[in-house]
Parts: sequence; C-alpha cells; structure tokens
Amino acid sequence: MHDAFQVTTVVDKLTRIESIFAHGDRLLIGTGVGQLLVYDTKEPLVADNNEVPEVTLVQTIKNFSKRPIEQLDIIKEIDVLVSLSDGLVSLHDLRSFELRMALGKTKGANLFAIQTMVEMSPEEQIPVLTTRLAVAVRKKLLVFVWKDTEFFETKELNIPDRIKAMSWVGTTKICLGFSTEYALMDVEKGQLTELFAPSGVAEAGPMSTLNSLYNMSIGARGGKPMITKIPNNEMLLARDHVSIFLGLDGTPTRKVGIEWSGTPEQIGYSYPYVIAILPKHVEVRNIQTLTLVQQIELSNARFLNQGKLVYVASTSQIYRLTPYSFSSQIDQLVEKQEYKEAVSLLDQIDAVLVENKEKKLNAIRTAYAHDLFRCGEYDTALGLFQELDTPPAEVISLYPEMISGALAKSGSMHADDEEDDNVSIMSTHTKKRKDVLEEHHDRPSSRASIKSRANTVASHHSGSHLKKSETVPLTGLNLRDAVTYLIRYLTDKRQKLARRLTQRPASTKTSSDKSSNMEEDDDWLYQATLVDTSLLKSYMMTNDALVGPLLRVQNHCDVEECEIILMDKKKYKELVDLYNCKGLHARALDLLEKLGKQTDGPLRGVLPTIRYLQRLGLDYFELVLKYSRWVLEKDPKHGMDIFIDDLAEVETFPREKVLQHLESISSDLAIQYLEYIIEELHDESPEFHNRLVIAYLDKINADKKDDVDKEKKNRVRSRLISFLTDSSHYKAEKILSRLPIDDLFEERAILLSRIGQHDQALDIYVYKLKNYVMAEEYCTKVYQEDPVKGEKMYLTLLKVYLQPSNNQKPLTEPALDLLAHHGSHINASEVLAILPTPTKLHGLFPFFEKYIRETNKNRNMDLIVKNLLKAEQIQVEEQLMFYRSRAVKITDDRMCPQCNKRIGNSVFAVFPNGVVVHYSCKEKIEQTQWKIL
Repeated sequence: MHDAFQVTTVVDKLTRIESIFAHGDRLLIGTGVGQLLVYDTKEPLVADNNEVPEVTLVQTIKNFSKRPIEQLDIIKEIDVLVSLSDGLVSLHDLRSFELRMALGKTKGANLFAIQTMVEMSPEEQIPVLTTRLAVAVRKKLLVFVWKDTEFFETKELNIPDRIKAMSWVGTTKICLGFSTEYALMDVEKGQLTELFAPSGVAEAGPMSTLNSLYNMSIGARGGKPMITKIPNNEMLLARDHVSIFLGLDGTPTRKVGIEWSGTPEQIGYSYPYVIAILPKHVEVRNIQTLTLVQQIELSNARFLNQGKLVYVASTSQIYRLTPYSFSSQIDQLVEKQEYKEAVSLLDQIDAVLVENKEKKLNAIRTAYAHDLFRCGEYDTALGLFQELDTPPAEVISLYPEMISGALAKSGSMHADDEEDDNVSIMSTHTKKRKDVLEEHHDRPSSRASIKSRANTVASHHSGSHLKKSETVPLTGLNLRDAVTYLIRYLTDKRQKLARRLTQRPASTKTSSDKSSNMEEDDDWLYQATLVDTSLLKSYMMTNDALVGPLLRVQNHCDVEECEIILMDKKKYKELVDLYNCKGLHARALDLLEKLGKQTDGPLRGVLPTIRYLQRLGLDYFELVLKYSRWVLEKDPKHGMDIFIDDLAEVETFPREKVLQHLESISSDLAIQYLEYIIEELHDESPEFHNRLVIAYLDKINADKKDDVDKEKKNRVRSRLISFLTDSSHYKAEKILSRLPIDDLFEERAILLSRIGQHDQALDIYVYKLKNYVMAEEYCTKVYQEDPVKGEKMYLTLLKVYLQPSNNQKPLTEPALDLLAHHGSHINASEVLAILPTPTKLHGLFPFFEKYIRETNKNRNMDLIVKNLLKAEQIQVEEQLMFYRSRAVKITDDRMCPQCNKRIGNSVFAVFPNGVVVHYSCKEKIEQTQWKIL
C-alpha cells in the first residue's frame, strides 16, 4: 500500500449534505433544506509539496428548492445545472443558478444520468454533439436529447421495475440496476436485455469462479446496485460487498472481481483507481490489479464526486482527495519493494504524466524481477528478465560462483543491500517525497498552526511497513530449479546475440563510426562469451548430455574457463569439441594422442584421432602430418584412412608431401598411397607412376635380401608386372637402369617393348624365359592393335627364332609352329629368305596352306569389290547422262519463286523438280524447306 491521495477536510460543520458536484474551480453542495452552496476552490494539481486545497464559500442560494437536493450534475454544452429535488428534475442556469425550466414529465423521478458524446448524423454523415439526459420515473425511463445544444426530443420507455442505479455505457446504451438484477437498455431501439437471471447457476469452466460471484452477489437480495463506467470499455457492477467487471455488451471481461471489505455506499473511478465508500473507511484500489492501494479512515461518508476532482462527503463534512503525482506514487512503491504494483501503475498512466516512462518502467520491472528471484520465484523472474532483454551479466551474477564465476556477488551482501540497489534506480525525487511524508505524518504540531492543515485527516495504511518477503536460499533443489530457468533465458539471449553478430555492418564511413562499432561489437562478443560459458555450466549441473551439442556448433564459450570445468569432470570428448570449434586443433590432438595411447576410456585407440585429422583439411596440413605419425606407427591399417579415405578434405592434400611423409615411416604405406592416387584418383603424373614402379622394385629387392617367403615376393612381382602392363604414364627408360641384370626378365621385356625394342623383348621371352606362348601372345597383341605393325612383329619373332643373336642354335620347331599358327600374316617371300636350308618341306605345309588360302581369299575379295565398284560406276555414268540430257528454258516471263523477280540474264539454279531460282535465292529457298528432292 502507498499514499495515492492526500486527504484534507475542506468544508466542515454543514447541516444535512444531500449531494455534491465539482467542476472546474467550483464545488456545489446540495443540502437537506433545499439550499445550494457554491464554493470557489483553489488547489494544487498534486499533493507532492504538501499544499492543501483552499475552499471558499462564495454564494448561498437559499430558495434553490423547497425540498432536499438529492442529485446534482451539469450539461456543460448548454450551460445548464441539472438537479433532482422533490421527485422532479430541473434545469438551472449554470452561472446565475436561476431556474430555466422544470421537466414536468419527470415528476416522481428518483435518479438521472447524463451523457454527452459526438455522434455521426445518419442523414448528413457529419459529427453532431449530442447530450442525453436519462431520468428514472417509477417504472419508466425518460430520455431527453439535445443535439448541437438544441433540444431535440423526449423518449419515454417502459421498464419492468423501479430503477435504483443507472449509468450510460455507450452512445445509446444505458445500464440499469434494479432490486435483484441488471439490464442494458438501448434507448434508440427501446430494447431491454437482462444481464443476469435472478438466481443464476454457475457453469463449469474457466469462468465458474466468476459465476459463483454472480450467484452470491447480483442474484442475491439485499444491498443496493451500483454501476460505474470505467475505461477500456468496461463497467463495474456491484451488489453487497462484491463488484464484477463486464464489457459494454454485458459479457464478463475478467475472471475475478473485487471483494470489498464491506458493503460500499458508493463507488467511483478516478484514473487509475476505483474508490469505494464503506461504512467506516474509504478504499482505493488499482483498477488493473484490484490491489488495495490506500485505506482512508473516514466514518459516516456517504457521497462521492468522482472524476478528476475527487470529493468525499458525510452529512456534515466534505473531504478533498488530492492525488500525489504518479512519479511520487511510483517512488513510494519502489521504496516498499511493491514492484508489481509500481509496474501496474506506471503501465496504466500516460507517458506525458511521468518523466522517462519507458526507462523507469524497465527499471522497476527489472527490480521486480530481482525481488522475485530473491523470493524463489525463478520461473517468473527469469521470464521477466527475458522479456526485458536484461543484460546477461546482471542475471548471471545472481547465481553462485559455480555458474557466475567472476560475476558472483559477495556472499556478505544482504537483502537490505539489494533493496538499496533497487531503490537507487529511481530518481532523487524519492528522498524528497520521503521527507514530505515524514513531515506530513510525524509533525502534527506544525499542521495545527494552519486551519486547513488542522482539518486534514491522515490516511492510514494497514500495511505501510510490510514485512519483506523471505529470501529463499539459492542452494540444493532451489539452485537446480533456478538454473533450469536460467537455461531458458540464456538460450533466448543466445539466439538474439547470434542475430546481432551476423547483422554487423561490414564497414563504416568515419573513424568515429568504426570506433563506436568496434566497441559495440566487443560488447556483443563479451555478452556472447558470458552467455555460452554460463550455458555450458548450467548444462553441466542439470543435463550434461546437452554439453556436446552446444560445443559442436559455433559458440563463444571461454576456452580457459570451460577447459578447467570439462577437464575436472573428465568430459574429454566435449573438450575436444570445444578445441575443434575454437580452432585449437593442436590442443585437441595433443589430448587425443594422450588419451589414445591409454588402454581404456572412450577416446582410447587411434580412431578418434583419425576422424579428427580427416576433418582438418588443407589449411592444417602440417598438423595432419605431425599427429598422423603416431597413428600410423601404432595402427597403419586404420591410420592410412587419414590419407586415402573417400573424403573431399583428404583428396586436397598435397600428394608429394604426403608421399614423402609416408616414405619416412614405411615403404608399404608409400606403396599403398601411390596405388590409391593412381588407381582411385586416376593420377596420371609420370613421377608417381615411376615412383610406384621403383617402390615395387625396392620392395622386391628388399624381400630378396631378407629371404622372405616366396609367395609374398610373387605377389609384389605380380602387382609390378600388372602395373607395367596397364600403365602408360611411367618412363620405361628410367626404370630399365634399376633392373637387375640376372633377374626380372619379364619386367625387362615389358619395359623394352615400351621403348620400341621389340626384338630385345622377344629375345627375352624366347631365350631367357623360354616361353614361346608369351612371345606369340606379345605379337598377337600388337597385331590386334595395328595389323601392319603386327605383321612385322611376327616376322621379327620368326627372325629371333631362326637368327639368334647370342650364337645359339636356331629354334626351328617354334618357328614352324609360329608359321603354322600365324603364317597368313607373314610375307612368304621373306619367310623363305630366312628359313635355314635344311628345313624340310613337309614342315612348311601348314604355313603354305594357310598363306595360299588367305591369299586366294584376299584376291577373290578384291575381285568382288572391283566388280561392285565397276557396277556403281556404270550407274553414276547413266545418272550423269540423264541430268545432262535435261534442259531448262529461260524466257523473259520466267520468274524466281523466291524473290518474285525475273530470271533474265542472272545466274540461276535448277532444283531436281525443275524449279528455277536465282542462284542468290537458292540458299533461302533451301532453308524454308521449299525444295523437293
């Protein structure tokens, strides 16, 4: 609670006050003897400086009425004072108070209500100032209408019961209160709609509590009805001690109503408070939160003039309720740590009525969030911090050091210190306001010296010194809950910071702009680091399974701080993810090597390091070489995946450096890598092809020296021979010099064939390998690729058989077998020239037979082709004669069908169908497909 109004006695010792009305600087009082008392008022706008109103009686109209004046109001637009006395409504001049007219139709009236609004004329569609005076007369409702200050009409509407309360709630709608019910009357349509049945039944659902209030109050008998029009298109209906909120259409607008501490005598509204007169005091409530704001001890009060000027009257005294400024009221609430009420008040008032409204509202809401947090309402507090976009440092510092780190507040800070911090966010006007209140409440002797101040009735707070809510210790389950809600706040803040960081301007125009942007960027980066680091700590406390996903994506975690935490909790995998995300690959690989060499643990072995190195790519190639060594030495089979796996990063590695690195470890690894880049990556570089051949040779020579098993050596030779046969990119002349003289004859033969030394290659097959089949296959392969060259190759092999270069005996049998198999591809005259003289003819029979048959076949084929060509020649000659015999006659009238001009003496072309065109038009007519073949 706080002081919303300063209460001052402005009129005292009157006799039988029956009604009051205040407007402008006038206060009108109607008495029980029919007198109208007119007072001039001079009062401060607000009560902040402890100034009191001055009220001076300026006129007493004794003969205003012969009976008590029951109600007063004005119609300002027509300069009229409206009064109700002796059951009759009368209109008086607002300045002279002389009677203008008595509304005779209102005889028997007990109540009236006035409304002035701007309406659109249905005919001209122009704004018209319209005033309606509604008068309750027994079971009738009379409505007097003025439009643009001219009397317009009177309507008479029948009502089912006597009206005890009424208030305009719309342009043409008035809410009526009867003995046991309320109703809405549309005065234009004459339609009455009951709002509640005499005894309603509560319905199930969210509004069941409100329905119970309906049944308990409005449907009950006893207590007078009251209707109060309030902002936001609401009205407040009361019965007994309960008031409920309805929209102007009669539907409930809130789930709860107001339960007063007693039965109100009258209810009014003064922005932004609802004021009710109760038997022993006056209650002031916040219209939004319904909280009891102020309780004023005024007994026997009966009348209330609501609106901007609030007066409360008993039968003999009148009190002025002067509001304190909204800034003052807000400062009071902040001092008392009633932040929720302060926020509600500040939220309702217009920005022009309080300085820096938005800034102050955020400050109070922030203080409120701090207070909620202190009291253990972590969900609400963190939700409010999130809504306010509170800086992360301010929120994180509320937590113990295990979460907040260096931001942790000193453990000696007490709740009182926090209160001082919260109060300090308000303006220095707070202290001034406090001094004024002390003077106002605690110095009665000073007040006694001034008459008006002597009549002041001090307002009483039933809880002006409320006990602070108990601080909940932030430990155990409380801490876990608080951290859970912190995660929600940090996640939201993380997303906002990510958007800001990605939307940073690329460049600025001036150096001052650059400096400002750099400072702003630094602040955002600091916040992002704080948020991510705190988020990691929070995950470690509540759900450490979420740490990995956080560290595997782009983050701003503080490496040094998180490193200690993760290392302490043995979260090595997550630590590796952190290093990786931060580009600290050497640290990650050192850790992986250390853990990989252990015999247990989730990161033991070489596979984690292999996967890490594979993702590094070319930018960190030196690290790949450095940390792959221990992997290859420990497990070469899996380690080679670093360089030969099917990954884009692997394929970009510089192959020469990789090869040198592997050669320094093992020749087997070098061979495996060379085979990979040649066979899988299709590298055609002669250098790598040569090095693979040399690697094979070195391996064979090494195996020979080490006397390894024959099978292993044969496998290597088989791969070498296959590669020498299939590859066409190595330099054979460079390889030949590396071959041993007394071994690897087949390899030498392949190399010799590559440099065109076919006779030497065949000589090796025949005399070194003694494999005549391989020699024939060699020639056959050449023949299949090039028959002319192949015929020479067969002849060369025949010479190798029959004319050995090493003084050996001619191999006649293999030579005759060659002639028997491939004699048709060898020139007979050359064969006969090199055959030894002792060769027997019957051995040459298969050769001659094949040769003669092949020759005859070729001759016969040539004859057939000759005759076919001759027949074709005859046909072409006949065709030529036919075309030469055709003629085209060009006359003076012959036109070109393409350009529609005469052919004349121009060069022309004739199509097979006889069409004649200009030669220049020939291509055009062909393109348009006009020709006929």
